[in-house]
This record gives sequence, C-alpha cells and structure tokens, in this order.
Amino acid sequence: MPDHLVPSTRVATVDDGALQRWQEPRPEVAMGPTPPSERIVAALRRYKWAMVAVVLLAIGGGIVATRLVTPQYEVRASIMITSDSPMESRSGPIRSTGLLSADDWNNLLKSFAVTDAVVRKLSLYLQPDNYSLDHPLFAGFALADRFVPGRYELVIDQTNKRWTLLANPSGIVADQGAAADSVGRKRGFLWVPPAWLYSVKGTRKVRFTVFPPREVSARLVDRLGAQRREESNFLRLTLQDPDPQLAAKVLNAWVDEFVSVAAQFKRRKLTDFATTLQAQLQTAKAALDNAEMQLSSFRVNTITQPSEGGPIAAGVQETRDPVIKAYFDRKIAYDDILHDVHILETLLANAKDSIPNEALLQIRSVSATGALEGQELRNAIAEYHTAESSLAQARRSYTDEHPIVRNLVTQVNTLRRETIPHSTRSLLASLRSRASADSVRIAGASTNLQRIPQRTIEEERLRRIRDISSALYTNLQNRYSEAQLAEASATPDVAVMDSAIAPLTPTANTASRVLLMAVVGGIGAAFGLALLLDKLDTRIRYPSQVEEELGLPIAGTVPKFHKAGITSLSVEQAYQLTESFRSLRMGVMHSVSNGAVSLAISSPSPGEGKSLIAANLAMSFAEAGYRTILVDADTRRGALNVIFDLPAGPGLTELLAGSATLDAVIRDTSQASLRMITCGARMRRSPELLTSERLPKLVADLRSMFDVTVFDTSPLAAGIDGYSVAAATGSLLVVLRVGQSKRRMAAAKLRIVERLPVDVLGVVLNGILMDGEYAYYSYVTGYDAHDAEPATAVTKSP
Repeated sequence: MPDHLVPSTRVATVDDGALQRWQEPRPEVAMGPTPPSERIVAALRRYKWAMVAVVLLAIGGGIVATRLVTPQYEVRASIMITSDSPMESRSGPIRSTGLLSADDWNNLLKSFAVTDAVVRKLSLYLQPDNYSLDHPLFAGFALADRFVPGRYELVIDQTNKRWTLLANPSGIVADQGAAADSVGRKRGFLWVPPAWLYSVKGTRKVRFTVFPPREVSARLVDRLGAQRREESNFLRLTLQDPDPQLAAKVLNAWVDEFVSVAAQFKRRKLTDFATTLQAQLQTAKAALDNAEMQLSSFRVNTITQPSEGGPIAAGVQETRDPVIKAYFDRKIAYDDILHDVHILETLLANAKDSIPNEALLQIRSVSATGALEGQELRNAIAEYHTAESSLAQARRSYTDEHPIVRNLVTQVNTLRRETIPHSTRSLLASLRSRASADSVRIAGASTNLQRIPQRTIEEERLRRIRDISSALYTNLQNRYSEAQLAEASATPDVAVMDSAIAPLTPTANTASRVLLMAVVGGIGAAFGLALLLDKLDTRIRYPSQVEEELGLPIAGTVPKFHKAGITSLSVEQAYQLTESFRSLRMGVMHSVSNGAVSLAISSPSPGEGKSLIAANLAMSFAEAGYRTILVDADTRRGALNVIFDLPAGPGLTELLAGSATLDAVIRDTSQASLRMITCGARMRRSPELLTSERLPKLVADLRSMFDVTVFDTSPLAAGIDGYSVAAATGSLLVVLRVGQSKRRMAAAKLRIVERLPVDVLGVVLNGILMDGEYAYYSYVTGYDAHDAEPATAVTKSP
C-alpha cells in the first residue's frame, strides 16, 4: 500500500498482531496501467449501443441530406494558347505578336471585362423566385447603364391589362403602367412582358431579384476552375452548377467572350502599332522631301561654276582619298616624331650618370625595327645588354679583381655613360631635323587639301542626307504596309479546342457520396463519443484506476453472474466464483503474519455487494476448515440472517447494549465450521454502541474463540459505523462494484481511513466480466476439483 495511505500514529487500541500488520504492510504486486488498446476496446464495448445510435442518426441525417443537397453537374472546355514565345525571332515582316505571356491568360479569363459581359449577355443577374414557372416571362430582360438592384414583386392585373412593380420588402410602388409599357423604367430595367401574359383573366404575382452584375461575376469566378500545366499551351476549364444545360451555356458563352476580348485586344494592339508607324512615316517623308529640295537647289546654284581639276573634274572623288590619306599619314608621323623628341629631351635633362635603357626602349623611333634614325641607339643598347650579361656570367666564375671581370666592367660603364648617351643625342638631333622637314611638307599638303573644291564636299554631304532620309522612309513605308496587313488579318492568340457539353449524370455532391460521408462521419463521431464518455466517466472501470488513483492493491475479484444466481446449468460461473473466493481467502490469510484473522468488509456506497462478499468469504474459510464466525455489523440495514435463514435477534445490538450474552447471540449455520452473529434489533443508538469499548472487547473474545472473524459493516458513506468496526478489527477489505462505484466517493472515504489504525488489505472488485482487461483475473477451465469415481480392482485372468 502506498505511503500516503499509511497513518503516522496509532489512534486506537488493538492487539499486537494487528499493530504489527498495520505498521508493516506487505508489498503488493500491481498489474500496471491498462494498455491504451485494451481501454479503447473496453470503452467501445461498453458504449456500443450509444455508438450504434449515433451511427444510425448519422445515416438518417445522410439520407435526409441526400434529399436536400442539390446534385452538381460539371462541364468542361479547353482552350489552346498560341501566343509567340519570348525567345522567338522578331525579324522579318510585321506579324501578330503575342498579346500576353502564357501565365497571364488566367487573369484575363477571370477578369471582369470578360465575366461582366457573360453575366449581362445571359442575364445571370436576374433570379426569379419560381425559376421554372416565371423564367419565360423574362425573355428580353436587360439593364440600362444605371439601375437599382434588389428584390422586386411584379403584380400583373391580367383582367385590366396593367401591372405594378413593388420594391420588396418595403412594398413601395417602384413603377406601374399598361401592358405595352416597359416595366421598371425608373429602376433602370429594359423589359416588356410578353403579350400572351394578358390572354387570361385574373391576377398574377412574379417575385424576382436583380443582383449587381459585378457581384454575380465575382461568384461566377469562384466557381470556375482553370488549370494549365507548365510549358503547356492548353488551358482546361471546369464549371459546376445544379443545371447542366445552364452550366454548359455559361461556360461556352464565357469561352466565346474570352476569345472575342482577346481578339479585340490583339487588334487594338496592332492598330496602335500601325498608327505609330504612320506618324513616323509622315515625319520621314517630310525629311526626305526637304533633303531632296536642298540638294536640287545646291546643284542648280553651282551648275554654272567651272569645274576644278580640268578634264578629271568628274574624278575628283578618285583623287581626293589618296591626298587626304597621304596628308594624315604624314601628320601622324610628324606627331610621333615630336612625341619622341619630347621624351628624349626629358630623359637627357633628367639623366645624371646614365640614361635608363628601359625608358629608351619605350620610344617609337628606338623600338620600331624599321626606323633608321634609332638603329645606332638600338645597337648600343643591345651591346650594353650583351656586355652586362657576360659580366654577370663572369662573376659566377671569377672575382671582381680578375682581368676579364675588370674589362667587362669597364666596357659596361663605357656603354652606359658614354656610348648610349652619345647615341641618344645623335638620335635627338636627327629627329629634330626630320621634324623640321616634315613640318614644311605638311604645310604643303594642307594647301593641297584646301584646294579641293568646297562645292564637291557640300554636294556629297547633301547626297548623304538625302540617301539616309530615303532609306529611312523606305523602311518605314515597308513596315507600315506590313502593319496594315497584320491588322487586317489579325487572329486572336487563343482558340477553342473543346466546347462545353451538358452531362447527363451529376459529378459532385452525389447522394452516394453524401451518404458515405454520413456513415464515415457517424462512425467517427461514435468512436469519439465512446472515448469521450470513457474519459468523463467517474466510475471505477479499470484495475489501473484502483491501483493508480486510489493507491490500493487489488486483493481479489468476484465475477458477475446472472440475477437468478448460480445454478447447475452455469457450471462455468460457479467455478469462477468459487476460485475467486479461494484466491481472496488465500490473500487474506497471507496478509496476517500470525494469530487469528479478524477483518471488516465495507464499501464506500450502498449496493456494491459487500454483504455478498462477506458471506461468501466466511463460507470459503469455513469450507477450508477454519473456525469462522460472521458478524452482521450493519445495524442499520443488515440482512445476512435472511441469507442463512436465521432470526434477526437477539444479535449484535443486544450484545453491545448488554441485554444478551455472547453465547446467546452466536448461532449455528448449515456449515459446520461457520457461526454467525446477526445484526439484532434496529436501535437509534446503534452507532454509539459500535463506538463503545464493548466492540474491541468483543473482537478480542471472538479472536480467542475462532480462527477467522468477518464483520459485515455499513457502507462508509452511511456514517461512522464502518470506520468504528474497521478500527476495532484492525483490518479492512474495501468492496467496489465495477461500473457503479464512484472514484471520487471512494477516494474521499478512504482519506478518513488513512487517519485510523486500520490495515487496508486491498480492494475486492465485484461484478467484473471475465474478458477484456479483466481476462487476466479469470481461471482456466478444466481444472475444477471433484470427487473421483471409486476405483475397480483389476484381476489377472488365469
């Protein structure tokens, strides 16, 4: 038993054996928590009829739903997108370029530019209350640019051939008129009811609702399904509606309007492009006319002037290019010489002992292989590099004092300090002389260029302007003609591949699917209800609840049997019941270390079978040969005497009151080893008698006279009786009926027992079914004990 149920002090006087058992409780072996699967199965079995009821209710609801849910029909259509890809070449003539990228076609399809037109074309904004009867009356119904949406009621006086339009729900007269008048002009309606409506006498009322087209379009877009696979040119469309004919009509109108809008946008795009080209073409034509006029005027004004160049005036163009080329070639060479002169002057001015060879090699006159002026300097630099290389090689083999090294050092210094500077000055003088001569030649060439006729240069400039303007005009003229052709033959980038066809069978929300969903949902709800009820159940259901929540070991279990009792026909039940009390008897005997057994049997509440357990346990001890006495200590409602067919008194109350002796109240039973003390007469002061000092003395006397003393007490919820008897005996067996005993009630009553010198031997679970989580408490059949038949002697024949 857990420590929190063991009392810390002794509050009553008991014998030494009871004190030892109370202070040193024996460890018990717990069955452990109930596996989740077994608990779930047990809950489903326990609430199976509630689950059946929930499933039946769900099926009934599904049947009702199948009659209320309108079947939906799905229509399908497909569109092929033929727009040019962004990577396609745009060279060549003007073509029908792509209107949109492939990913934007869904947006155009669901745009209000398309859906609003469909809603207005099919009058989807109009909804008669009685569609099948009143729909033919609205043929030709249309809306003006401005209208008032809402609910309306048209009252038709067929006898007088007049009508009245009422605005619902206010009932205000919105409009009225004669048969030939347009209905609802003040509300923005364009509608004249058919003439055959007035062919009969009487009054007819037509109720209808006019929705804003944009609102209907938004709802329609939500119902449209559009799917396009990546890198695919096909757009798959689906639409659901209770009316298959209307669904097909709407989707086909939607597709046609989509193609029409795409064609309009495509044509408008080409028209804008052609208009732009036309404006550019007019500007280019004006520029070309101006260029031609300027060239013509120039030639007319200079036609009388003499041609320069004599007989080769017509070949001026041929002589013009060599002159210009020679001039600029010489001018470039002259500039290079001046640049080299500048560098040489700078190097000579900054040089101290020698001039850097690397800087000299950067000069064009020196680095150029064909330059004669720098040949001497190039040779000197090359000779210097050779001598320097020889010096470096000689130093690897000789010291600086060696004659060869000393000669090479002298040669290197001479080249660096004398030869190279001298050659540099010679080159500078040569370049200066050449620059002076070239300046004279360039001046002469410049004079030759100035002699080229200015008239020819101007004429060529004007010709170039005219040719450029002519080429631009010709190009724009060709592109404008192609744009006009593309505009005239423009085709949309989309084409209808499959039109919508009204299906014959519904494709969504069918009765079978709704019914199946109801059955599945009902089963799920039934499972959930069973588990919820099991979770909220406050009664004892599982062994783990006793061991974990109440902290008590299970001393024994008593199976449930039929109300009529155990008969000869229920051998299995008799065997299970007998073995359960034998096991309980063995547990009680081993819970007592020495001496006689005295214990009280009680339960938290009435009706949990404590009297049955007490009587059968006493009978089991008696059958085992123990001298046993059963005391009916339930002085309020005790009835054990009826079970054993004994008179009620005198009994325990008379004995404790002093009006009867112990020998007078002890009665024999049908079992030889079993004696009994009945409860006695009902007394108001019986609770006080059970708390008097006579009860512990009675327990002590009975322990000295009998091997086993069993007290059947009042329920713990009835008052102090059960606690007093348990404290007097020192031991207590608690009886709980599975499925009936309340866990909180049992826990509350056992908390009081914790403060008493009572050794709680354990809990007896009464009324269990030997299956599920309680199958481990049952006994294997086929091993029941019975008397064997007398053996027959077997003799050997002679």
